[in-house]
This record gives sequence, structure tokens and C-alpha cells, in this order.
Amino acid sequence: MAITGAIIASAVIAWNNGDWRLNLSPSEPMGLWSVQPYKLGEPLHVGEIVTLCPQLPAGYDYSWLGHDQVANACTGGGTPYVKTIVAGPGDVVHEDRHGVTINGVPLPDSRPLPFTTSKPQLALPQWRGTITLKAGQYWACGAGDPRFSFDSRYWGPFDLSQVQSVAHPIAVFNYRYSPRITN
Repeated sequence: MAITGAIIASAVIAWNNGDWRLNLSPSEPMGLWSVQPYKLGEPLHVGEIVTLCPQLPAGYDYSWLGHDQVANACTGGGTPYVKTIVAGPGDVVHEDRHGVTINGVPLPDSRPLPFTTSKPQLALPQWRGTITLKAGQYWACGAGDPRFSFDSRYWGPFDLSQVQSVAHPIAVFNYRYSPRITN
């Protein structure tokens, strides 16, 4: 019983100090994550999972995001996104309405959606084109259920200044979201 109490107490202390995050979005595996603050200038690598506050394109209604008030919130109060880095400096990323390729290799399940899956359906920003990522630029995608992830397909590349932390899964599971899409 004492061991269980110590584990619970440690979890509460870690949670309150911002070392853990609960991810309830199916775009990355759902569950408990450990996060370590990112130190600006440290290199990031493809495959790493980060929490970030990307600059969202202007002119769109983002009310569907909810913007829960959380510790370590983004400027403006939004919840940081948990995303996997899928491309980094020197990589060539191409996106069109069919999906994303990185260095000519298709990214699975990367066809961008034109509208949110929630009601009312709202137009999503659409990043399009080809870019060779510069030093400090990265491309992010949800690796849990990428079909419905709000990621670089919609807001383009992000830079190191937008990264808050590096995340590691503790107790997570994948969930495949299956909304009824009418468009």
C-alpha cells in the first residue's frame, strides 16, 4: 500500500510540475506522456515527438479547436499540439490535394481534409506547394491517426522557436477515429 501511495504522490507532483501531459487527441497515441522542456538551439530529429505552438494561418475560424486552458499553454491560451517530426532541414516536402511526399516518398494517410469533421463543418487552411526545409525548419504530422490530425498539412513547416518540449509516451494507445465525412 505504501508503494502505491508513493507512486500516486510522485505522479501528482510530476503532473503539477508540468512533466506529464494527458493527450486525448487521436492524432497521436492517446494517454499519458512525459515531456521535457526543449532548449532552443538543440537539434531535433525525424521521429521525435514534440509539443509545439505553431503559427496558424490567419483568416480561419479555429473555434473547433476548443483551446482548453492548460499549464504551459500557447500564447493566446491554446493547448500545445503533440506531433511527430516527419521531415527536417534539407528534406523536400511536397503537398497537394492528394497528400504529402517527403523526398519523393508518399506519407501514408496524408490527404488533407478540406473541412473539419465536427459540426458545423468549417473550412480548414490548406498549405500547398513544395519546400526544401531550411536550417531550423521541420514538418509535423500526427502519427496516431494522421487522417484527422491538425498538423503541418494545414499550417506548413514550423521552426524551433515554436517547440515547447520533447514528448515520450508512458501509457498510451492508438485510436482510429471514424467520423462520417460527407464531402
